Amino acid sequence: MKETANRSVKVVIDITCDTCGASVIPDIQKTDQDNLDNFDAFGVLHAEFGYGSKQDGDSFHFDLCEKCFGELVDTVNKLRVSNGFRK
Repeated sequence: MKETANRSVKVVIDITCDTCGASVIPDIQKTDQDNLDNFDAFGVLHAEFGYGSKQDGDSFHFDLCEKCFGELVDTVNKLRVSNGFRK
């Protein structure tokens, strides 16, 4: 005997940039995919701080569009240069 059940499933329908609020997914892909959970054409900044750090237990996760990610990379590179590190 088969038992059946209706189930509700959450799916990712859009991913927006945490800096500018723009969608990182082209409209054509939003209409062609049922679940965008595996969409990987955007930048992610993820940091976790562990025991003994000033931010012990803090966790950060940011999804960034290509433009905002590029600006972040430029800023980090400028900080590296101003602190005497090479790119």
